[in-house]
Amino acid sequence: MKPVADDRRRVGVAVAETPAYPAAPFSPGEAYPEYRLRELGPAANPVYAAVREAFRLLGLDSQAYGAADWNPLGGWIKPGMRVLLKPNLVRHFHPFGLDTRAIYTHGSVVRAVADYAWRAMEGEGELVVGDAPLQSCDFEEVCRLSGISALARFYQDRDIPVEVRDLRLVRAVAERRSWLGKVLVHYDNEGDPAGYTEIDLGPGSLHARRERSGRYRVPCYDPARMGRHHGGGRHSYVIANTLLRADVVLNLPKMKTHHKAGITGCLKNFIGINGHKDCLPHHVQGPAEEGGDEYARASRLKTADSRLLDYKERHGGVAVKKAAALAHRALQAVHGREEGNGMWDGGWHGNDTISRTTIDLNRIVRYADVNGVLRDSPQRHVLSVVDGIVAGEKDGPLAPAPLPCGVILAGVSPAAVDTAMARLMGYRWQSFPTLRHAWSDEEPLEEFAPGRIECVSNDPRWMDLDVEAPGGSFGFQPHPGWKGYVEL
Repeated sequence: MKPVADDRRRVGVAVAETPAYPAAPFSPGEAYPEYRLRELGPAANPVYAAVREAFRLLGLDSQAYGAADWNPLGGWIKPGMRVLLKPNLVRHFHPFGLDTRAIYTHGSVVRAVADYAWRAMEGEGELVVGDAPLQSCDFEEVCRLSGISALARFYQDRDIPVEVRDLRLVRAVAERRSWLGKVLVHYDNEGDPAGYTEIDLGPGSLHARRERSGRYRVPCYDPARMGRHHGGGRHSYVIANTLLRADVVLNLPKMKTHHKAGITGCLKNFIGINGHKDCLPHHVQGPAEEGGDEYARASRLKTADSRLLDYKERHGGVAVKKAAALAHRALQAVHGREEGNGMWDGGWHGNDTISRTTIDLNRIVRYADVNGVLRDSPQRHVLSVVDGIVAGEKDGPLAPAPLPCGVILAGVSPAAVDTAMARLMGYRWQSFPTLRHAWSDEEPLEEFAPGRIECVSNDPRWMDLDVEAPGGSFGFQPHPGWKGYVEL
């Protein structure tokens, strides 16, 4: 059985009846012929219906659709396989008190996809929900808020072995112990029970084409540790073995804006397969005119602030960290108002570092074997299903404003789905470095051009959507650092 969606050009855009999430444990509201778990929800479940519709739009097992033996994921998932569901969990709170459901993948999306995965596995195999969210994320709390904890209990009560794994090697807790304010204190985390494999891409990394040894940065981490992973021709990542051992990856990102990448979706979601953030370059220190992408133009205040944060991470104890954080807030309050140079920390359209990290990780996901060796042929199947029921605009990914869109996107090419997603958001795909790299002539992720993407939808607005032409969209407001550069 070969699913039609093996055509990597196809993107399904399923519009839900209402842009709302159901209550846990997210059972469908009607007894679909193929549904095996019997329990139904108390009301209609627009999310389950939209995921199901997305699979239909992709043409998965189309001959059996509507029958009891419809098995949309059976073209990839076989009994006994290891399957990883990779949501985007990020963190457990919204700094401005807005709806946290705009931040993370909702459990109702995970439930619908997991049901069809378990259907294909026929009761045999390993089903894992795993992610490495922000170091300051309370993993138990984000699983509770998203509904993933309730979903895991639902499966366990029915003897369906679904395991939830925190893939981080380090977690951070906000300690509040003095008038200087709070500071994140790092603690070792158990991480992936399957362990990790360090993969050095060397000259095959996109970073190798723009070497910036000693200047790669990620917020709240010691740059010296970053230097041990990226520099002198070395470009290595610490990859969770749960990912490397997976036969199939079900990629479940959130539809959001992103201050460093512009947007976050299928490609960017694989940041969460890495065990430690100190080997994930997010920006290059310094202004663009000096080969950096931390900010646009040279600034003494920004330089001082950047060096202060480096010192804090390299040498500071708790008291020093708190004092440095206070000084940082004072400096940022001033240099953040510099006309035409208010961006900071790589949060602007000139950032071309996080994009390279993202493409590196996507190559690992597709081509690294179980031992972490990159092969010429794909080593696992990847299907992406994007949660755009309540999406996030403006200050994403950590503080987005909720935008109810009521849409689920799906496809087997992360680059194609992200390109269609950008167009639905009201953006030009060419304005995002990650997508420019994905579609570059030099070493593209796909063998077809973005103009050949085929959008199929149950909504006439998005059927045969041209990803390269202006037109109707959801009209997302971009992050301020990208405003005026990405809109159609």
